[in-house]
Amino acid sequence: MTMTSSPLTTKPTDLSKEGAKFYLSPQLFAEAFPFHIVFNRNLEILQVGEVLQRVCPKLLVGDRLNDHLRVMRPSVAVDFEIFQKRSRSVFLLEFLHHDLQLKGQMSYDDTQDVIFFLCSIWVTDVSDLAPLGVKFKDFPIHDSICDFLVLLQVRSTALADTQRLTTELTHKQVQLEQALASQAQLAQTAKTQARELEHALKDLQSTQAQLVQTEKMSSLGQLVAGVAHEINNPANFIHGNLTYVHEYVENLLTLVEAYQEEYPQSSEGIQSLIEDIDLNFLKIDITKVLNSMQVGSERISDIVKSLRIFSRLDEAECKEIDLHEGIDSTLMILRNRLRGRSNHVEIQVIREYGLLPTVECYAGQLNQVFMNILSNAIDALDDFNEKRTQAETLLNPSYIRIRTEVFDDNWVCIRISDNGPGISPAICSKLFDPFFTTKPVGRGTGLGLSISHQVVVNRHCGRLYCHSEEGHGAEFVIEIPLRQLAYEDKRILLTNKY
Repeated sequence: MTMTSSPLTTKPTDLSKEGAKFYLSPQLFAEAFPFHIVFNRNLEILQVGEVLQRVCPKLLVGDRLNDHLRVMRPSVAVDFEIFQKRSRSVFLLEFLHHDLQLKGQMSYDDTQDVIFFLCSIWVTDVSDLAPLGVKFKDFPIHDSICDFLVLLQVRSTALADTQRLTTELTHKQVQLEQALASQAQLAQTAKTQARELEHALKDLQSTQAQLVQTEKMSSLGQLVAGVAHEINNPANFIHGNLTYVHEYVENLLTLVEAYQEEYPQSSEGIQSLIEDIDLNFLKIDITKVLNSMQVGSERISDIVKSLRIFSRLDEAECKEIDLHEGIDSTLMILRNRLRGRSNHVEIQVIREYGLLPTVECYAGQLNQVFMNILSNAIDALDDFNEKRTQAETLLNPSYIRIRTEVFDDNWVCIRISDNGPGISPAICSKLFDPFFTTKPVGRGTGLGLSISHQVVVNRHCGRLYCHSEEGHGAEFVIEIPLRQLAYEDKRILLTNKY
């Protein structure tokens, strides 16, 4: 998503609250707030979110704000000074020439003397979005929220590998110069060194590519993790107060009913007000609204909890964790891709969890392995279902099976299988090679399984392999020791291996 042209400077926007600063580039600002409006002291519109501009083409940069919008809540005029004084307050604005309402916060920026209206479309039911020309993908948080975590786990390892491979490459070049000075073995040594140098360069290119991907996703990961943290506080506040609101509303409704029983013949003014607000409908609908808000707040809490468990940005060290908790948090993030929709067949998840003790591991990195393997399984099943008829899909529904068990007393095994099209032997032998992918351009980098292999084998002294047969699905097997400290020497050897 790109921002509409505007005279604003391109320096990061500073949105501060209670001393905490949060910087966004213009591009990220537009992505985070697709419905925002920026205007100056003359109420001249300087910038409009891309989605809002599409939905309301009459809302143009250069127009005056009061030519298009009026304030519904609170009861104030469209005035810059009022908005400035009530910065951080919530406003509900309604379009004069469009059946659309916006709800959001006015935020004054003293560096540019402008006000940012950070808003979203205000509807009471998701079915109201379609007539407005708005889709779920227009909102800043959707399925791709999980994309920011791809390759996050190898930042420090990639940096160390780059330095190590650069030193090794210099050493190989010195050896090559010495070999060239030896006339007796010049030809053979040159060929050998050339092969070793080519191998070192390929490893260096692979590591550098991983580093670039990791750095790119790391900043986005920190951003979204911070947003998730900020969402958690108000979500908990709303969730905690909904119980009291529900109780207060019931008490008020009880009081109203008592008044109606005590004074059945009310005055004309009160009777008119009852008819205007449709009291009977209000008493029924307000309970439904509160229940809907309760479900929504619980859903937000679950999503935020899953994001924090999945990323585990504060758990960079090896520690004991519950592997099932990490798998479940990954499935929660992928839930929207698993459930059925009008143009998407539901993918069932079969959990066959064994009795596992806590496992010593690098939790965030191992969760990323689960994400890579499960995402690939979903992609394979989606492509497979597009080629099948509805009858074939109903006869053989798509599923992903996850099994866990302990073997050899001190090892744990995680098996992730599907009933998709399977993988040919020629492709299976290349699955863990860097940059190898069977996906079309733009859908895959060819690094997910390569990095997963590095995390399991090098980082956890384990094994990662695939069993597959064309037409009979695929199974990825992850095996790691229960205790990492016992394999410290082996991990150091694998990390420093050329």
